[in-house]
Amino acid sequence: MKFFFLPVLATLGMAVPAYADKAREDARARKIMYDYARCVVKIRHDRAAEAIIANADNSTILKEYPDLINGACLGKTGGMGTQMTFGGDLYRYALADALVNADYSKKHEIDFSNRLPLAHIRSDTPAELDAKLAGVKSKRKRAEILEENKETAAIGWVSRYGECVVREDPIRARFWLLTPPDSPEETSRIDDLRPIFAHCLPEGTMNFNRVTMRGTVAINYFRLANATPQQTAEKAQ
Repeated sequence: MKFFFLPVLATLGMAVPAYADKAREDARARKIMYDYARCVVKIRHDRAAEAIIANADNSTILKEYPDLINGACLGKTGGMGTQMTFGGDLYRYALADALVNADYSKKHEIDFSNRLPLAHIRSDTPAELDAKLAGVKSKRKRAEILEENKETAAIGWVSRYGECVVREDPIRARFWLLTPPDSPEETSRIDDLRPIFAHCLPEGTMNFNRVTMRGTVAINYFRLANATPQQTAEKAQ
């Protein structure tokens, strides 16, 4: 798992005692992350939207969207302390969540059936992987390439899963994203969506936590909501 460190967040962290309950610590960290993202979206809405619609990963955000790492939001989030790192896709998950809450908190008439399938990150094909490994003699380097490809495949799978959930039930997906993280309301909305989760994720295929689930749903909801509607055959005639 790759980690995304926000340099400007060097003073943002969790000064949590060692004896603190881990679940409470995780919930607090998540709240800080979401509060920070909402502050960034308030200041840099259009840039954040551009990054999420482009499906930029965290490393791309660091390189091409440095203005989304905003020091002005530091003092507006709780828990000043040491450091904060967002593993994997957590920062873009938080940005997408903040964008949905900013743009679609009120009634939103949705029909994503007229949106084309979204493009998702994909892993190398066997032929591409063989070509990449050709000539690589180092066992360590070969292992790194294989592991990176495996991680990319997992990210792409999770992304497609999020699109499936949103397309199957965009209304309940939006209701979920409008609930505060780690709240009883969120748990209730998750329970309400379990039949959709099961439909999109056959049992035994993959397991991931509610942070990842909510994040991939947020990204795909925002991308679909901003995709260009396609004309149906009837309208085109």
